[in-house]
Amino acid sequence: MSLNKYIKEVDRLEFTVTNSCTGRCRHCSEGRLSGDKKIDKERAVNALKDVASFYDVKSIMTFGGEALIYPDIVCAIHQAAMECNTPIRQLITNGCFSKDNDQIVEVARKLNQSGVNDILLSVDCFHVEKLPLDWVYIFAKALCEKYSGRLRLQPTWVNDESDNNIYNLKTKECLAYFDDLNIEINDGDSVFPSGNAVEYLSEYFEKKPLDMNFSCGDAFYTSRLDDIDELMIDCSGDVLACDFPIGNIMVNNILDIIKGYDPYNNPYTKALLENGIRGMLKEAGNNGIVIDTSDYYTPCGVCRAIIEESRKSVLKTGGIQ
Repeated sequence: MSLNKYIKEVDRLEFTVTNSCTGRCRHCSEGRLSGDKKIDKERAVNALKDVASFYDVKSIMTFGGEALIYPDIVCAIHQAAMECNTPIRQLITNGCFSKDNDQIVEVARKLNQSGVNDILLSVDCFHVEKLPLDWVYIFAKALCEKYSGRLRLQPTWVNDESDNNIYNLKTKECLAYFDDLNIEINDGDSVFPSGNAVEYLSEYFEKKPLDMNFSCGDAFYTSRLDDIDELMIDCSGDVLACDFPIGNIMVNNILDIIKGYDPYNNPYTKALLENGIRGMLKEAGNNGIVIDTSDYYTPCGVCRAIIEESRKSVLKTGGIQ
């Protein structure tokens, strides 16, 4: 039995714990976060338990903003995931959430106790502009002493690691700062052309004519909206399929949200599924939303712009139903 033919599996759940951040880095794809929201701990835990009671959730992730501004919420979510036998329990953090050494050590201990088993610690030239490496080092050392799970340094590269631009060279210096701790270095990711990155690093991005044949699910790390296998719950409680809000856990039970999901009932997602980005642009135009595609670097950027412009009216109806 399936709850919904469009969501047969939920392999992964992600939680945006807060939109508050200690960094606000210039490479951030989110831009200038408002920094005034945190996820409701009890609702988030209940949502995880409900989904795990029906689906075989293979991994969860907590992040932000800076998730460890609220370590109690992070630990509660991971504790619930451990109790639900979710095998992969990840946290992404910049490591800068307190300047109190005792508190830093205690958080490292609690993360271990709550079942976090894969920590990605953001270290690169962009974070160091706002967050001193010695501050990050204190947390990294505490993790090495109090935490038994996997720990990796997570750099962000401009273009890719092999490009010897000034940012990547500085990032390699930042990573070397942790050499004595012998922490695994992850492959990392590349700066995505969105948010602050577009404003401050635009010279490293190439704008190409929009591929009008782009279809839903063509982008890396995405699924078609009629074949969803992962969901994200943001700090306001919105449940997101890709970037589309499909309901809110502060209003409805997440299983009811999943049951009611039909991407073909929303004109934008229906158009995207049936006719790709070309169809979505046409639907936006029919509703008075004019998007200049030359302003964006990727089809996903165009899609997000349309979502943002239509979001108020979508939220009035409780998301995609």
